[in-house]
Amino acid sequence: MTKICAFFGHREIPEDLEPSLREAVIKAITQYGVTEFWDGCYGEFDALAAQVVISLKAQYPQIRLVQIYAYPPSGSSLRRGYDRAFLPDILAGICDDTCIPRRNIWMAYQCDMIVGYVNHAESRIHEPIDRMIGRKPILNLGIYQPHNKSTD
Repeated sequence: MTKICAFFGHREIPEDLEPSLREAVIKAITQYGVTEFWDGCYGEFDALAAQVVISLKAQYPQIRLVQIYAYPPSGSSLRRGYDRAFLPDILAGICDDTCIPRRNIWMAYQCDMIVGYVNHAESRIHEPIDRMIGRKPILNLGIYQPHNKSTD
């Protein structure tokens, strides 16, 4: 059975985040049984998360990296190091400023755990974590304290 970890984080991150993120990804694999990592490919956190997963594939050959599109892709090329990519059905035919938040909430409900870097609620990246607090494991490498504001 595939266990999925979704990444959520700010566009800008500190330069020294890589060791903590690597440790969190290894914990997801070894302690939570994660075999698939979902990434939105937007910003520095997503780029670093993808880099970490790709670098761990030799050590953990069972893991896969998946890009989850927020908008219909313009081409069919798969980013280097990714195993597959797809657009969630809930976003088919939608192309507006709600796509990224909608994709993120969808990812949060579909995954088995979350690894994130969230420091504040000034962007909407905290919303998936707030919705999943108490429902699934969350490893937040930032200082944001989630609030259980379930809006299902």
